[in-house]
Amino acid sequence: MTISVAAIYIEDGEYSSAKSTPSTVSGGVVGNALAQNVTISSDEESFNGLYVTGADSSYTFLNSEIDLSGNGSNDFDGTGAGAMAYDGATLVLRNVDITTNGCIRSAVTVTESSTLKVYDSVLTANGGTLPSDYVTKIGPGMMEPPSGLGISGTCRCCLTMGNSSSYFYDSTITANGWGALSTDSAAGYVYMEANNCKVRTVEDGYCAYADNGCHDVFNSCEIDSAAMAIIMAGVCSAVYTNTDATCGTYFAMIHNVMGQTSEIASLTVTGGTIETEKASFYVKSANTDIIVNGTEITSDTLLQTIINSDTNRTVVPAGEVVHGVHATFKNTTLNGAILHEDTERTTTVSLVSSTLKGEIQDAIISIDSDSKWTATANSVVTLGSASLSCIDAASGITITAAIGTDCTLSSGTYTLASGGTLVLS
Repeated sequence: MTISVAAIYIEDGEYSSAKSTPSTVSGGVVGNALAQNVTISSDEESFNGLYVTGADSSYTFLNSEIDLSGNGSNDFDGTGAGAMAYDGATLVLRNVDITTNGCIRSAVTVTESSTLKVYDSVLTANGGTLPSDYVTKIGPGMMEPPSGLGISGTCRCCLTMGNSSSYFYDSTITANGWGALSTDSAAGYVYMEANNCKVRTVEDGYCAYADNGCHDVFNSCEIDSAAMAIIMAGVCSAVYTNTDATCGTYFAMIHNVMGQTSEIASLTVTGGTIETEKASFYVKSANTDIIVNGTEITSDTLLQTIINSDTNRTVVPAGEVVHGVHATFKNTTLNGAILHEDTERTTTVSLVSSTLKGEIQDAIISIDSDSKWTATANSVVTLGSASLSCIDAASGITITAAIGTDCTLSSGTYTLASGGTLVLS
């Protein structure tokens, strides 16, 4: 890969004067393994701030700033990124402020088996205006998210790709739109971890993306998203521990496009809080395992599954049985609906030491002896393992239930404790 211009270019552990542009660097000291107290500023398009490449490169950027304006040209290979780790390099940012203005002008990018570690830093991607001659595309050179994601924007703030890993500590990551912490093109395995960070999207977009082959971890973070906390696709995973999320649409939008019907996304949420304007968990033609343990959720709809309207969705052939959607709620008090509208797979919900108040439509529900479901509207379910004392509804509300595999109740009509009716057949 050839970089035409960069402020500081480190190759195989050495500063390259031929590929660096000292006129864009002021103050401080720049060496083969460390740069500190420097400021990088440029308004040249597709210009890289700090570029570190090669397995022999282990570089620290300390107490410094990068400010770039003008569009990038390809964020998949890091062209125009504020700070870049490539081809087995290790890059450490400490107390660094990176701001970019322009389309596909990422603050940081890490790819091709590289490692990025960010401490006590502020990373901001403000995006820009699409060129008048821009033609919508998918893949390298795309300047806006695919329409199927239902979001807008022109820049992903942080990109982790190509068998690489990134770690963020005590930092603030902000994207105006599209995405804050993004993954793409895993080429096998990508790992992204955020610890005690503030992650935001301002106008639109997701705070994280777990693409096929990618694995995201959030510990004690604050998430404030104009749209989703995370989008998940294909075989991937995301783990949230003691993280608070406020979302303008969904907490997690899980979908599958151009994939295999056997692919399963895994999402685990422990502790913390979730507040959403729409469904907390929104699953579009995808298989997923969702485990929620001790999380406070505020949402009118907890879980909704639909057939994806995206023309590239992964279609389940008629007659094929797939994994489906499995949601387990542990040690939680829940209020909200569960709506299963995906006709190609089943949705199974398990309550473990939890209470749920809300309607359920067309899902399989299992309720342990320490849990209770109170239907707040007429509901249609398949009943798995549950005792009659674990099910309730007010007078005038009817639960119509089919007998599931693990159901030990007999068919018949039952009057529930609060006056509602269970019709089991």
